Amino acid sequence: MALVAVAAATVLPEAGWNATAHYALVESLADGTPRIDGHLNQGGDVAWVDGHFYAAKSPGLAFASLPLYATLDAVGAVPTNEVATLGPPGARGVRKEAVWQLNLVIVAAFFGLLLLVRYAANACAPGTGLAVAVILGLGTMLLPFSTAYFAHVLSAALGFAAFALVLCRRDSRLAVAGAGLLAGLAVVTEAPLALVAVALAAWVLVDRRRLQRGGLYVAGLVAGSIPLLAYNAWAFASPFRNGYSDAVAVRGATGHDVVGANDVGFFGLTYPRPDDALDLLFDSQRGLFVLTPVVAVAVAGLLPLWRRGSRREAIFVGSLAFAFVLYNAAYWIPFGGDTPGPRFLVPLLPFLALPLAAAFAAWRWVTLATAAISAFWMIVATLGGALISADVSPTTWVSEVIRADNLVGSVVGRRRTAELAFALPAAVALLLAAPALVRPADRRARAQVRQHGDLLED
Repeated sequence: MALVAVAAATVLPEAGWNATAHYALVESLADGTPRIDGHLNQGGDVAWVDGHFYAAKSPGLAFASLPLYATLDAVGAVPTNEVATLGPPGARGVRKEAVWQLNLVIVAAFFGLLLLVRYAANACAPGTGLAVAVILGLGTMLLPFSTAYFAHVLSAALGFAAFALVLCRRDSRLAVAGAGLLAGLAVVTEAPLALVAVALAAWVLVDRRRLQRGGLYVAGLVAGSIPLLAYNAWAFASPFRNGYSDAVAVRGATGHDVVGANDVGFFGLTYPRPDDALDLLFDSQRGLFVLTPVVAVAVAGLLPLWRRGSRREAIFVGSLAFAFVLYNAAYWIPFGGDTPGPRFLVPLLPFLALPLAAAFAAWRWVTLATAAISAFWMIVATLGGALISADVSPTTWVSEVIRADNLVGSVVGRRRTAELAFALPAAVALLLAAPALVRPADRRARAQVRQHGDLLED
């Protein structure tokens, strides 16, 4: 798992709108202001509020990145911005090397998430943890988004950490409060993680001492949400106002010619559209099940998960998956722009570790076959430039990797060197994980039980 994270750390992120908006907020916070007027970049994810520019982003990723940025800035290691040809007046271009530096925060979250996935999968189906972590790490959108400065992987790590606490320490009052705290921080990082917070509240209230457990969870949730409320009050003079309602739709000559990109419905959410829901999963170019069929196997794994006796877990994961798809299908731009798939579903992916573990134990070779297809697409997406428009075929990734002319790049070099820098640690990770992938999970579990028994006898 560490090697998978190392592979992700070698990739130089693209400095697109999303990444540069987060980066601008980090720069501004370092200057002591939430306004990005002094750090405009070529990105378009900006808001115009009361005569000032703001990043149209939740502040959690910027908060998490600020200590690293401040350290780099103190030693003069932050790359200077470049002349920009796009963006609002006075905009500067952010160099990819600068984004890569802060993306190490995402890589660290990615590594921590894989550790949690391994732990949770083993708790569900002993002996499957390493295999499930490697499959999710290389065969889902977690991989390309761990190499892009987006908030999805960090929010996923926080949300899943909250779930892991109550999954494995469900009788602990401290764990319940900690789960609420982490769920609140996940919402600070990405607002749709409120779905996870609500689902976890239902999980907590199932057990006895509901009033006590519910109170502890809500207290933790409120404490975790304080950074968001404080930021909103600081930036917009109200804890319940944010920049999404004033996001710029058309930049034009002023950089804010038309404001109101999310004016439709409730911050861009209206009602779930069946056609969009089907496209999210089955679109021939970027559908979740098309590019990463192992995710479909994970969803099917809800059945063997139920049969294993983990009915509560199956209901939780199945309900959460349904809620995420409905929410995503209700958003005005379901795929989230130029992405390697429906990126708003990324925070859901680690929760599928539980049914994936059950599927791996029940249908090992089917899981491995679909995982191989998924890993192929996610690896070439990561190397070939994952952020492609909807009218571009994913086969473009393959062409870019073969040509290596427009390769996203690596911190150790360009062209073929970049491919090798990523491929070597990824290949070693697969080699080391091969026994866990090939050997039946029940045999490994029995070996662990026998080993534990021998230790007790000694």
